[in-house]
Amino acid sequence: MVTEVLRTLKQPLTLGEWHLPEGHSVAVATALIHADPELYPEPHAFRPDRFRSFQPRPWEYLPFGGGIRRCIGAAFATHEMQQVLGVLLDGLDVTLASPHPATPVRRSITMAPSEGVRARCALRAQADRGTVAQGGGREA
Repeated sequence: MVTEVLRTLKQPLTLGEWHLPEGHSVAVATALIHADPELYPEPHAFRPDRFRSFQPRPWEYLPFGGGIRRCIGAAFATHEMQQVLGVLLDGLDVTLASPHPATPVRRSITMAPSEGVRARCALRAQADRGTVAQGGGREA
């Protein structure tokens, strides 16, 4: 996860009481936006279903930055994630190996779990397959 997006001002900018000169660097703290409880109730809880009906405005969801400098691989990464997770989750039951949350650490411009995330995977019974509605899985 990219935690901030840095830009250099091409012209002066006033934000509230702040007056920033041309050439000044500013950062959009995407990690803070994504942890805002007004936008995301219980922002630190793992609730992927929140995104089924959530229609964010352009400045409320920025996993790949935004504007003309948005990550060039955003569409590919999103599609790849949907396909891979769809296929995996269609055939596997996945649970975390530890009840303790992973500790995030900064890795270059991104955040990642400090020691990875261990999971237990078990094959689903054939009758239970085909129930993943998103990504590469099949709908029942």
